[in-house]
Amino acid sequence: MKYLNLSSALILSISIANAGGIIKPSKDLDTSDVNTTISSKDRSLYMPRIITPDYLKSGVYGGLGISISSLTANSSTIPDKNSNNMVDLSVIAGYNFNKYLAAESRALISNAYDNDVDFKSWGLFLKPKYELYKDLNLYSLVGIGKNSATDINDDKLNMSKASLQLGVGANYKLKNNFKVFADYTYLGKDSKGTYNGKPARLKASAITTGITYDF
Repeated sequence: MKYLNLSSALILSISIANAGGIIKPSKDLDTSDVNTTISSKDRSLYMPRIITPDYLKSGVYGGLGISISSLTANSSTIPDKNSNNMVDLSVIAGYNFNKYLAAESRALISNAYDNDVDFKSWGLFLKPKYELYKDLNLYSLVGIGKNSATDINDDKLNMSKASLQLGVGANYKLKNNFKVFADYTYLGKDSKGTYNGKPARLKASAITTGITYDF
């Protein structure tokens, strides 16, 4: 009877061990046969997102740039065409409606003067976009803006009329939602400005390069 109880207990123990999975695997098991690859879908459940997917972005973006702006004065009372170049800080804010169109505002503020000319420009644009290749995009700028140009020493220079502004450029998408860009913008003209105290037609343009971030 004692041997019968011992046999029954042994059979029961083996059954529980097999059912509960407590039997240790053999040391000869080839671990290379175990698939340790984690799918991107499963990985996203517990790994933080470093790059925000496009469908989660707010559409809002902002950026900074450095511009080289040019102000040209021409008039029958001025013997030669006069050109002044400035270095400006550009501040950019925009909204992407979709992959083909955005709205953008820009402000240029002079930091370095040529011939003591203090130049500022503000503009609001529609920005059609075209994906040329992978992360490289071409775009154009069509809008209206206003320029302000004054002489920091006297009032012999004045430009303050709102006008049509046009531009063309390209940007390249980097990691972590950043983009670098470069463009040329025609900032408009003022046919009733003054230069050296005399009536003159003033035209302005800028070449800008910088970086933006998609929120």
